[in-house]
Amino acid sequence: MGHVRSSLSDLLGVLSDAVAPQHVRFDDGSPTAVVPPPDAPVTVRAVTLNRMGRSRRDGPVLDLELRVAVECHGPEQLDNMEQLLLAVELHSQYSVVSKGEFRPEEYSGAIQQGLGFLVRIPVSLRFEEPSDLPAQPATGNSGAARRIRGRLVDVHNKGIPDAYIHAHSSATAAVSDATGHFEVLASADELQHFAVAVDGTEREVSASTKRLPVVIRWL
Repeated sequence: MGHVRSSLSDLLGVLSDAVAPQHVRFDDGSPTAVVPPPDAPVTVRAVTLNRMGRSRRDGPVLDLELRVAVECHGPEQLDNMEQLLLAVELHSQYSVVSKGEFRPEEYSGAIQQGLGFLVRIPVSLRFEEPSDLPAQPATGNSGAARRIRGRLVDVHNKGIPDAYIHAHSSATAAVSDATGHFEVLASADELQHFAVAVDGTEREVSASTKRLPVVIRWL
């Protein structure tokens, strides 16, 4: 079993214990020939799997975040919601996505009926890090490739999540995390040019990387 599925299974176990003897059903989106049983008043669906960055804990680790929707339906949905929220709160590795941290369409697309909430599941993948960074196509007078950390913010300095950031001096791109942070591979040039897309709208933005992390403002 992969690390992501294993982490999801752990959460399903926590949720199942919270509403026992009732059942929790995982909906993987595949077609089914049978109707979900009426004794499964809690449905869990995977919503997104995002790359949050890289870290070092006894070696290089790729940090991922799986977001799942927990949906309650039926006559006991309020009681079940209460128990499920408490269970998630008591397990510090998980966190509920608060209001303002997700787009309305993300919630409405995940919670199809009844009441529900979104949960973050952290997933860590260990990997072998290459000794040298791979060569990347670059423009201008670029030198060796380097990693640039930054944050995408709005006019109120609030981080913008799930935005696409691509440095023109590199073939790689990144997606900003829940706080607007990102990491991309770019050239050694101080002035970098980025293509930034937020909710389907793309703009060209230039920023100095003399001081890191670089801050890109979406105006």
